[in-house]
Amino acid sequence: FLPNFWSRVLTLSWDSHTHQYITERAIINVTLETLQTKLGRGFWRAVGEVVKSNAAMDFLSSTMSDPVYHFDSEQVDSSIVMLRRFWSQTVLSVRTKQYQSARRSLGQLFHSLQDFYSHSNWVEMGQRFIYLHLLYPDEPAIPVAKDTPTCMECFSNTCRNNLLPRLTNTQEDSQLLTTGYFSTFPPKPRKCSHGGIMDSSRHLGAKGGINKDSTSPFFSPHHYLHVKAATMATEATLNVLRDLRDTVGHKTFLLFSVKQVPALVFVMDTTGSMFEEITAARLRAHSIIQSRANSPEQPGTFLLVPFHDPVGPVYETEDPNQFMYHIQSLMALGGGDEPEMCFSAIQLALTHSPPLSEIFVFTDASPKDAHLFDAVKALALEKQSKVTFLLTEDPKYMTGSRGSRSRKRRSKEPLSPDRFSLYTSLSSLSGGLTIFTTNSDIHRVSSIVEDNTTADK
Repeated sequence: FLPNFWSRVLTLSWDSHTHQYITERAIINVTLETLQTKLGRGFWRAVGEVVKSNAAMDFLSSTMSDPVYHFDSEQVDSSIVMLRRFWSQTVLSVRTKQYQSARRSLGQLFHSLQDFYSHSNWVEMGQRFIYLHLLYPDEPAIPVAKDTPTCMECFSNTCRNNLLPRLTNTQEDSQLLTTGYFSTFPPKPRKCSHGGIMDSSRHLGAKGGINKDSTSPFFSPHHYLHVKAATMATEATLNVLRDLRDTVGHKTFLLFSVKQVPALVFVMDTTGSMFEEITAARLRAHSIIQSRANSPEQPGTFLLVPFHDPVGPVYETEDPNQFMYHIQSLMALGGGDEPEMCFSAIQLALTHSPPLSEIFVFTDASPKDAHLFDAVKALALEKQSKVTFLLTEDPKYMTGSRGSRSRKRRSKEPLSPDRFSLYTSLSSLSGGLTIFTTNSDIHRVSSIVEDNTTADK
């Protein structure tokens, strides 16, 4: 099938069913079955991620020419293995709350699954139901016509009846599957081509093609079967979504397909000089939780990521009381060199939090792991999460030892003015803030945490 709306424009086949159309309609239908209410902006953002991943299979250099991803070149067995791997990845990602990863693998699965009905002879065999064996090993399998001729020559744009009789056989005990060869890799034997003006193999015997990607005869030799193939692909897509819903549960499915509530995330430097900052973070978290106790804006998940040596572990809960209990147990301990593993902790927070989350970083140290900046920046932009820094250190100076808060700011050695520039860059790019303050002011200044979480995203 064509990847998206713009493909219909470019091919002048306005009534073609695209990967985008099939995927969107299927997700809408199954989500409405489950939710039984109107769908909001969060839903369309989630659908967009699946659709984008689906369409990318036709454009990424790693997938666009690989027949395994498109059920081309009779690579049916390998394509089935890949489909089942995408299914396992999707289920695992949903269960571990890695919803963006789940949407990516589901989009990839949909692309290949939908291509099967357009690129194979399934429709030409007169099949009335979807091919369940693709994802379910216990269902009956149909052999592939590996050593059997499949097509006759076709010299026009529209190729009617160019499949050999055994490839259109309706008798189950003698059916064979085939899929068209595309381009010149792998080399095409005397078999069916994908066909259409984009396929260079259409000039090799057997000439012509069998794809049903669109309603245009210039791109799809079996264009007259396009609607039947799209109907099958839609039913197969719906079937996967319903199975996913039944496998992970209705509530989890809705978090995946509609919206996951943003998290409230605290990333805390727990070295010995951070006593005041940890106390301020406790008070601010408690204030936010109390003010939102009966509000629909209550964050769905709370995350705490401490860092010193080593970073973590991540503490995650949906229970605000448990979160407060855990944050109360934080202690400022130890000392050591001034730089700390701040970006490692932020990367951990971004990895474990849903999109659009608010991440607040309390530290007085420059980053020891500046090499992670680009990876952290990319992750923050992908998830559209805000990162705000509260720094209790004058950016023009550094301290000697950070072993205790009493030593903080005692020795002032001139330092490069760009010491905290990576923090400033990350907060600016993500829509957050970088705030410099002092121990004595941290309680008052930390109110910016509460103010930010009430802002309209």
